[in-house]
Amino acid sequence: MEKSNGTAYPASTSSSAENAVLRGVEQAGHTLHNTIDRVAEPARNSVDRAASAAHSTVDKLASGANSVAGKVGSQAHRLTDAPLQAVDYSRAYIKEHPLQAIGGALLVGLLVGRLTARRSY
Repeated sequence: MEKSNGTAYPASTSSSAENAVLRGVEQAGHTLHNTIDRVAEPARNSVDRAASAAHSTVDKLASGANSVAGKVGSQAHRLTDAPLQAVDYSRAYIKEHPLQAIGGALLVGLLVGRLTARRSY
């Protein structure tokens, strides 16, 4: 730029002003980034603690579920074996006491017949 008398303004005045503005913008951005990091750090720690607690809870639940599943499996095995054991016990008893087994069967048959018989008066 030139003055009306023909002399030019120094170029350094406008570029130093631009540099000052750029430095101010960069410094403001840097300050904002630092502020964001300071504010976000406690939240980051809280999220990490919450995630850790959630993982621990899931692990405890899985362990408990595995324990229950093992117990249920054991009980189911006992329930499926019970009828077979009853049959084996009955066979052994009948072989050892055949007359008592026949008497017991006759008595059970008589009781069932009496309970299920139609009464006609």
